[in-house]
Amino acid sequence: MTAELLENALEWLRELGDVRPKEARERLGALRARYPGIAMRLVWQREAATDQYHYDLLFPSAEGTTSLAFAPDRAIPWPLRNSQRAGEQLVLRVNGTDMLIEQVISLLDVLWDDAALSRRLVNACLIGQAADVEDIGLPDDRLQEAMDAFRRARGLLTAQATRAWMAERGVSHAQLERIVAVEAAVAALRQRVAGGRVEDFFADHRDAFDRLRVVRSRYADQAHAETAVARLRAADVRGAEVVAMATEESLAGLATSRIEGGYREDLITSYGAEAVEAQAGTVIGPAALEGGFCFAYVLAVEPAVLDRFTRKFIEEQLLDEWLREQRRHAHVEWFWGNKSRTDELTADLRS
Repeated sequence: MTAELLENALEWLRELGDVRPKEARERLGALRARYPGIAMRLVWQREAATDQYHYDLLFPSAEGTTSLAFAPDRAIPWPLRNSQRAGEQLVLRVNGTDMLIEQVISLLDVLWDDAALSRRLVNACLIGQAADVEDIGLPDDRLQEAMDAFRRARGLLTAQATRAWMAERGVSHAQLERIVAVEAAVAALRQRVAGGRVEDFFADHRDAFDRLRVVRSRYADQAHAETAVARLRAADVRGAEVVAMATEESLAGLATSRIEGGYREDLITSYGAEAVEAQAGTVIGPAALEGGFCFAYVLAVEPAVLDRFTRKFIEEQLLDEWLREQRRHAHVEWFWGNKSRTDELTADLRS
């Protein structure tokens, strides 16, 4: 390397100023043209505290690599490089999209029973990024409509109930508006990802969308669950008798039972292939679920219909597929937890 090259390279770095990486890479072409026999590489890092970029010009050779950089007087001091503002309260960043602690708290209300909390947090970042890139927003004239729907869904039918809900979670009115806007953006993205594929998806998986009404019983141990299943399969009992039996055992503390409805796919997810062709009167299980051993007695089966509920369910499945693919390629940075734990989480997200 010559003194002339170092002087010109330093001057080139000085002239970069506040340009973004794309423009800086384009400018590097002129310097390379002046020194065609010299290998050069431009690297940079973004300072979160100032949202500015710091550039290093690398000159690799057989002996090693020479690094040249210029830090103007207005640049952040060296001891503060890569620091985060305490007020940001960053939890993680996905593809440059930040997740703040206040956003995490706002999500916890629907995540208490979700074991895959890390996946939901990363999904929220990916959805936020997609909303920004694709300009998915909520017009001002629809914000109040979305806010009313948000409150109705949570039973917040009065101003007092809404204020109490916000106070319990430490959410300001501005933050509540952001939460509502995010929910609306998710709905818009779900429809955009689904596109015109809902009808074809329904046609290809019609049987999975049969609606089943079942009595689900949960026992603490496998032996009692298997005994109950054997008794049901051996006896010629009907739906009303099964409900009465489940109620009696619940009152006696032997089991917890409830009547519930859902898509056939829900049962397949819980019980496997045994639920694929289950009809009224079929006993499915037991299986290790909900911290115990559960089985389901099918009370009734309604053939699949592509109504608005099924349409939304399919849209959610298609969005889940899209998110799985996005997670495989996402660059995830965790700002809490030890490295072994965060590496395990990231590997799980990409599996």
